[in-house]
Amino acid sequence: MDSKIDSELKDATYFKYRPLDNFERFLDIVLKKRLYGALYHELNDPMEGKFSREGLEKDQLDIIYSLLKKTRICSLMKKKQGQSFPDDFLMWSHYADSHKGCCLELEITERNNSQWQLVPITYTNSLPKPVGPGKDAVELIISTKTELWKGENEVRAYRVYDTVSSNALSPYYSIKIKAIYLGKKINSERCDFIKRIITAIDNKIMVYKMEEDFISQGFYPILTPKVL
Repeated sequence: MDSKIDSELKDATYFKYRPLDNFERFLDIVLKKRLYGALYHELNDPMEGKFSREGLEKDQLDIIYSLLKKTRICSLMKKKQGQSFPDDFLMWSHYADSHKGCCLELEITERNNSQWQLVPITYTNSLPKPVGPGKDAVELIISTKTELWKGENEVRAYRVYDTVSSNALSPYYSIKIKAIYLGKKINSERCDFIKRIITAIDNKIMVYKMEEDFISQGFYPILTPKVL
């Protein structure tokens, strides 16, 4: 990857939308400053891991599939230019439990991440076509998604492990949390409870509650953050 692009990705700010139904996992993120890296078959797009096999021999395909099985992925939404806070109504609906979850605003840290790589997603309706086996093929495959997902502005952190039993090694990607935004459907009592826990763990993390501004310019209301 171009060193300029790599530097831009490392220095960028990201959003991570997630539900709060597994509150223990949420607390683990806040306490240990880490995100879980999923195997590609655990991700929500059924096209994950699909690629064109044209021109590839069976032994080359075997190597690619073996590497994919040893790869973990952590998906992030890169903050768009001019975007101050996570105001994407659809992302809240799709990934944050229909506005009952939260969104982390975070930065990348070098701590414990030396084996991970960052790659921006390319959105195309054509299958990726690796020219041979190896980690370059894996990066091409996991960094290609259909244009259906283009609005996510996704960047992926990924790590190719040395063994299939990657659970023997840490599956986590380390982060620095700047702020946590709570969904607009969370009631004030629960917001206060969550905020107290976050502050007790790390009082440098800003906590916001998303609210609707009904001065809408379209079908969806505008989301604005309120400091808790």
